[in-house]
Formats: sequence, C-alpha cells, structure tokens
Amino acid sequence: MLVPFSLLVIAFSFIIVEPLQEIEKGIQEFPSRLLFFIIDPIFIIFIIILFSVGLIFLIIFKYKLHREYKRVEITKKEIKESPSPKTRKIYSEENEDEEINGKDPEEDIEDEESCESLPLENYQRSVNIKVNSNKRYFHKKDISKDEVKFLLAEGYQIKKYKNLLNCRMENFLLQPRHNESLTHLFLTHNISEFLEKEGIETELFTTKKPDIVFEIRGKGFAIEIETGSIFSKISRMKEKLEVLKSYDKWFFVVTDRNKVKKYKKYGDAVGKRYVKSRLDKFVKLVKKSQK
Repeated sequence: MLVPFSLLVIAFSFIIVEPLQEIEKGIQEFPSRLLFFIIDPIFIIFIIILFSVGLIFLIIFKYKLHREYKRVEITKKEIKESPSPKTRKIYSEENEDEEINGKDPEEDIEDEESCESLPLENYQRSVNIKVNSNKRYFHKKDISKDEVKFLLAEGYQIKKYKNLLNCRMENFLLQPRHNESLTHLFLTHNISEFLEKEGIETELFTTKKPDIVFEIRGKGFAIEIETGSIFSKISRMKEKLEVLKSYDKWFFVVTDRNKVKKYKKYGDAVGKRYVKSRLDKFVKLVKKSQK
C-alpha cells in the first residue's frame, strides 16, 4: 500500500518540476525584461509625445486664462474712468445745509441684486438711452437691459423693496446723494409716486424743508423720512421740529422699527411697514373733498 503511494509522489514531482523551473526562470529574468521595456525606443517616444501634448494643453489654458483676466481688468478700468454726472436733480431751492437730511444705512436693508455693467461709451455708440441719469430713481421693470447697464455704469445700485403702488416686492435702480441712504431715497420717491398717482401733487425737498410736502383742501401736509441718525445732534431735531410745526399736519416715517417709539416722543411717527395705511387716509380725504 505504501509503495504505490511513493511511486505516485515521485511521478507527480517529475511532472511539476519543469513548470516550477520555468516560473523561477521568469522571476529571475523580470528585472532585465522590465529594464528592456523602459529603454525601448517606442516606449520612450510614447512618453515624450504624451508629455508634449499635456504641456501644449497647459500652455493654451494659461494663455486663455491670462487673456480673460486682462479683459476683465480693462473692463473694470474703463467703467471706473467713465464719466459720472456731478449734478443731482433738486426739486426746490438749494440750501447750504444739505446735511439736515443726512441718512445712515439702516440695519434691515433689503437684499441686493447684482448686475454686470459695461463701459458707458459702448452704449452711446450702439443703443439709444432714453433715461435721465439725474433722476436717481427707476423701476427696473420699466427700462431696458441696456438702460439698466448704463445706469449701473453711472453709479446706480439695484435694490429690492416693497412697492407701495402694488404692495409687491420689486427691483429698483437707485442713486442716493452722498449723505443719503438707499431706503431714504426709495421711500421719498415711492411715497411721492403713490400720492401723485392718486391725484395729490407733491413737492420733494433736499433742504431744511420736509422731504415731501403736499396740500389737501387748502391745508399743508408734510412727511419726513427718518433713519434715526438725527439723534446724534439734538439741535438738528429741534430745527426740524420748528419747520414741521409750520404745517397743518405732519408725521415721521421711520425706517428702523426699533426707533419708532423714540420718534413718537417728538411727534406723530409711523414705521415704514404701516406707511401705506397712513397714505390711504389722505387718498380718502381727497376723494371726500371731490364729492
């Protein structure tokens, strides 16, 4: 029983010895074969071609990136150097004390929408711009895209506010004076626009007089838009109150709801959220007088 098994083992050893020798030979020759493959001219040429193609693509990419960067820089420079109006529209006589209407940006300013602007001269050559850049207040939906870009190049900003005319959020293009906030500019013009639409003629002032003045049934009314900055100088508040008291009816529209109570100590005041209901009372008063 043991003899046949031994013969089987010997026979199996003879069978596998040759494959094992081949494997051992292959392992011993692997380094030399690998070296031969690496120094093979075809392999070297392939590596050189692959590297060259990659280098060419890298050079092209960097060139395009550099050109785009230069184009953006040139555009920014042209916009910065484009002329902007030095004059501002005044709705009544000017006074040296423009600071009386100084407004600081309020805390709850609405979201801003950005829009790319291009050099002014491009528009003058190719399109017809019908807007007056001195107006300082535009409904974005009422003007063309080219006019929007023109106004942005002139220093306007796009801001979203609730329009009193339809109680909907809307984008406006605004250009406040150097001492005026965007919200003060918007409310002054939007309130005036609302009243004018209802047949109430208004006057806007940038002097010591109230921001908005109008007349109903022979009585004078005044509206003063405030952000709270006036409390830094009590003397200014006293001067303003003296002017307001010369009108039959007046009130403050306060942009910062946290300061409404503070203004109520000096007179009638309402937050900007509730200005629409106050204006509706004036409209009813006008309609009543027409009956």
